[in-house]
Amino acid sequence: MHLEVKLYSEWAITIFLFAIGLFTGFIGTNTGGSAFLTVPIMIWLGISPQSAIASARVASVGTMIAGVREFHRQRKIDYKLATPAAIFGLIGAIGGASILLKMNTQALHKVIGALTLLMVILSLIKKPKPNHESISKLRALFGYIFFIVIGMVGGFFGGQAKLATYAYILIFNKTVSESVGTRKISGLVISVGSLVVYGFGGIINWWFGGSLVAGTLIGSSIGAKYALKKGDEWMEKLLNIVVVLLALRLLFLP
Repeated sequence: MHLEVKLYSEWAITIFLFAIGLFTGFIGTNTGGSAFLTVPIMIWLGISPQSAIASARVASVGTMIAGVREFHRQRKIDYKLATPAAIFGLIGAIGGASILLKMNTQALHKVIGALTLLMVILSLIKKPKPNHESISKLRALFGYIFFIVIGMVGGFFGGQAKLATYAYILIFNKTVSESVGTRKISGLVISVGSLVVYGFGGIINWWFGGSLVAGTLIGSSIGAKYALKKGDEWMEKLLNIVVVLLALRLLFLP
């Protein structure tokens, strides 16, 4: 078990994480990747990286459940494709979460910083357009196996949504909206699977995770009310700048 060393009181952290949840939930429909912001901030507050990742995952499960319901209503989920992808993703998630439990804090700071920068770069790349060629069985098998890698990233840190989106578009010829909807299934399974491993590892702070869930759900509701379908460009840029600065701080910690 990795014990937490907090620099601030538990109440202060809880209130602050609720506010962070409001912010990430408000813009998360467009930018995604809330873990890129919440995890480094939690580490900055003095929470161990293992506990930060695990507690942030509680919030992601809550928001993904809401996302699955919405995309199911819009009929944007390909369950035939999502089911095997989720199974392979679960295998990777269990492996990634198990690695997280065993990694030392100093090395984990560097890995989290590097992964965060990589995912920010991916978010800046324009999503490709799907083609309409038929998918061979070998190509489909490669795509499903690739979800083991996606699951490992998700189980280890989170932020697997970007990789899953590209996989559905480039390998399975899904549109962006279909990819976003279908990835919710594998994302939910990966998150729940890793959360179970975290729970047995005793690294989840349910109080902090609950405050993130509450803030994120309220923020998402407010964002939907104001119809932020494409988001405010300045806000997304600001988020990326803050995330990059936090990632660099983790990379260069002694």
